[in-house]
Formats: sequence, C-alpha cells, structure tokens
Amino acid sequence: TSQAATSVAPSSAVSSAASSVAPSSSAVTSQAVTSVAPSSAATTPSYATHTSSAATTTNTTNVASSAASSSATTTTTQNTGSVTGLARSLANNTIPYVWGGKTTSGFDCSGFVSYVYQHSAGISLPNYTVAMESYVTKKSVSAAQPGDLLFWGSAGSTYHVAIYLGNNQYANAPTFGQNAKVSTISSYFYPSFAGSVR
Repeated sequence: TSQAATSVAPSSAVSSAASSVAPSSSAVTSQAVTSVAPSSAATTPSYATHTSSAATTTNTTNVASSAASSSATTTTTQNTGSVTGLARSLANNTIPYVWGGKTTSGFDCSGFVSYVYQHSAGISLPNYTVAMESYVTKKSVSAAQPGDLLFWGSAGSTYHVAIYLGNNQYANAPTFGQNAKVSTISSYFYPSFAGSVR
C-alpha cells in the first residue's frame, strides 16, 4: 500500500523539508510528508500530519523557523550597515559645513543625517534637529547602537545631531570652517541623549 500527503504554501517560501518514514512491518508500506513553509514567520503553514510522521513535521517547522529568523537578522544588519557605511563614507570625503546644507556640496548637521537616512535606508527625516527628535525612540547615550542618532541639547531644544557608528565614534557635519567628519565622543562634548529612528 502507498499513502502520500502533500501540503504546499505560497511560492514565496523560504524553506522546504521532505522525509520518508518506513514503519517496521513486514508489508512494504511507504509514507511521505512534504511541507513547504511560507517566508513570513507570522504565518503558520498548513502541514500534512500522520501519526507516524510527527517527528518529521516538527523537524520541518524548526527548519522553517530557523530560516525565517536568519533572514530577519540579515536584513536588520544590512540596513544598519548601509546607514553607518554611507555616513562614514561621506565623513571621509571633503564636504564642507554649510548652514542649511543638505547635499554633498555642503551639509549642516541635520542635513547630513537626513541625507544619509534618505539615501541609505529610504527614510525621510526633517532638516531640523528638534523636529528629528519626534522620529526617534529616545534612549541613553550608553545604550546607543550603530545607526542611532546622537543629540546635543535638552529635548525640545537640541542644537546638534550626529549618527552613531559604534566604538564611541560618530559621523557629523560639525560647524562652520570644518568638513563632515568622524569624531569621538568625549567628556568635553558629550551628547545629551540618543535615539533609534522609528
């Protein structure tokens, strides 16, 4: 005798698993379970189940969950990396500080941050530090992660903003007479708070 059960989810599936289980009877019996999981971890796939294939179904679920989790982690890392990568790249070019500047011919601090987020992550931020505050989830400077914004001044009246790069460094367009650059956080010019862009 031969039994087969097949369940197939949408074509955007990220993982598949197949297994054959042969029971220990003298008769030649074949059971197969094939499942394909969708790319969304939130969607529960419909699996074909059979009492002798419970282990196979569990295995398939673990493979699908692992693939979805790995994909989500990679995406997050790539987005953060592109923000910090572009910020560092611009800061290593000779781009002068220009009040109200928001292009590669000249930046002010908020123009620099706005340009980086628009061109690396497709996120539009305002060109004014106080307005940018409402686009972030505030946190302490010690909790800042690469890609977060650093603000100087009290909430509601900030006067400088930069992009945190990690390892106590940030990219910014500092002030008149200086070029966009990578700076190190110091006790003399310590940020007031940080924020993750929402």
